[in-house]
This record gives sequence, structure tokens and C-alpha cells, in this order.
Amino acid sequence: MATIPAPLHIIGELRSEEDLLIEGRVEGNIHVPNAIVTIGDQAYIEADIRGRRVHIRGTVRGTIFASEHVEMAVSASVTGNVSANHVVICEGAGFNGRIDMNRRTIAARVARHQAKAADAAV
Repeated sequence: MATIPAPLHIIGELRSEEDLLIEGRVEGNIHVPNAIVTIGDQAYIEADIRGRRVHIRGTVRGTIFASEHVEMAVSASVTGNVSANHVVICEGAGFNGRIDMNRRTIAARVARHQAKAADAAV
């Protein structure tokens, strides 16, 4: 598992093929399409997040897309839209946005993302 520690502030795009734990601050985009993204308790994220699974314990402002599921812990504060097959919001978590759990729209977004990634690799 890769870790972005608390004192670190990253502006730009993060990409990883392995699980990612973010304890610091990230502004930009986070792409971990085949692994788990965990947003730690003290983390502050202003980014769009893509992952297989996204676990949130800190603050996120942006669109969250997970091919499997998104989980917001009691300490989570999320402002933005969420798209996943399964979404869990624990009692006490803060959430302001929309949730899309429609398998067709999620599959279409996955296909678009994979096509963009393939074009970028060429």
C-alpha cells in the first residue's frame, strides 16, 4: 500500500495500481482504478477520485467514482457526487451531493474511462 503522509500537500494528478492511503492534502485528480483508495481522518481532498473501492474518513470535495463501492465513515465529510454499485453512509457522516447507483450509467462511465486511458497510452 502506498501512503501520502499528513504533512504532504500534492497538487496535480495521482495514479497508482496499488492500494493508496491518503493522510495529507491532495488537489487535482486521483486515479486508482484497480485498487482501494482510503482517505484518512485528517486528510483534505479537493479532487475527483476514481477507484475500485473508496473508503472515506476525512474531507472530500469532488466527484467520487468507484467500480465496486464507496463507504463514508462517521468522521467523513463529502461534498460532491458519488457513483458506485454500493454506497454506505454511516450515521453521523456529512454528505452533500447526489448518488448514482445505476449499473448502466456506471458501466458506461467505466467504458469511457478505459477508452480514454487506452488513447492516452498510445
